[in-house]
Amino acid sequence: MTFPSGSPISPGDWGATKGTAPGMKQRSQANVTDALSADVASGGNWPGLGGMLIGMIVSLIAGAISAILGGFATVIDAIFGTVNDDYVKHLPIIADHTQQLEDLEAAFEQLILQGSAWVFVDGETWTPTAGVLSLEVILIGAGAGGAAGRWDLVAENRYAGAGGGGGGEVHTTIPASLLPKDVDGNFLPITIGIGTGGAGGAADAAPGAGGGNTTLDVWLTAGGGTGGVPRNWNQLGSGGGPGGAGMIPGGRGAHVGIANNGGDSTSAYSLNGGGGGGGAGILGDTAGASTTPSYGGIGGIWPGGAPGQPGTPPSAVVATGGGGGGGSATTTSSGAAGAYPAGGGGGGAGSLAGPRGNGARGGNGIMYIIERFT
Repeated sequence: MTFPSGSPISPGDWGATKGTAPGMKQRSQANVTDALSADVASGGNWPGLGGMLIGMIVSLIAGAISAILGGFATVIDAIFGTVNDDYVKHLPIIADHTQQLEDLEAAFEQLILQGSAWVFVDGETWTPTAGVLSLEVILIGAGAGGAAGRWDLVAENRYAGAGGGGGGEVHTTIPASLLPKDVDGNFLPITIGIGTGGAGGAADAAPGAGGGNTTLDVWLTAGGGTGGVPRNWNQLGSGGGPGGAGMIPGGRGAHVGIANNGGDSTSAYSLNGGGGGGGAGILGDTAGASTTPSYGGIGGIWPGGAPGQPGTPPSAVVATGGGGGGGSATTTSSGAAGAYPAGGGGGGAGSLAGPRGNGARGGNGIMYIIERFT
């Protein structure tokens, strides 16, 4: 074995010498390992290798940390940062769109402007009538809950709740040729899911829950709204929950602390629409100031509620969502409920003196199916 010139390991220490056993001279395994490691790290007898290895290792570690932090400056920022607070800490609550109503009663027939419809207000399995040529369907997702406020002597610890997003709307026609059938050509049952309105926040600075999706088997989904998030004086102009997905998306919940109301969910071309977004709660008593009271948004053609008032529900013959609930009317009151169906709930207030205002619930979803025979 040969060694680089100047190596701390001499040939006499390893391998055969003149008729003698290999010399060990304090060359235990631990000592040899330490010597070689130190030599490589310093780059002494392997010039550049130690520095290159260390650089590669450091680069890999830095890349892994950067991926974990996702753009935040520190681990603490990633855990407690504002963006992370919205989309990670509260995400399991505000964006849970899986909750649906259980099967409580059979579908019923109701006359709406488009014709005589089967109306579904909970989970069902439903079989189309023999001979039907097409199904005209209207799906409306559930509205989300508004967030709760928090009162506190310290301004930075004082929160108001933003409004919950309204449920989205989907409307289309399905030809009978696409409906599932058995081998004899008979229609098979279709699974229908109706979203549950998200609960309002009911604890200090608690977010609103997301509204559930309304689904027609695996083919169509009208999305539920996203829950409102609490906001303090350093986070004004944010927190409103996005409306649910659909051909006509649900109205966004109102943000805390700016002159805004819940978003609308309307169509300029037809009498369709999802739920209006909920209004935001008032954040008060900082240097004598309070944020602006917030109204709920329009659902279809139905107005949202004024501060402290629920959204307006649609009439029985109009298959749209309802208005969003108004935010808190005072610095110590709660938000108002979103109309049924699909309206987003209003947010609760927070101020210097208690009590806090709770967030309000969003409206459940609904589905209409009109069978066409000609």
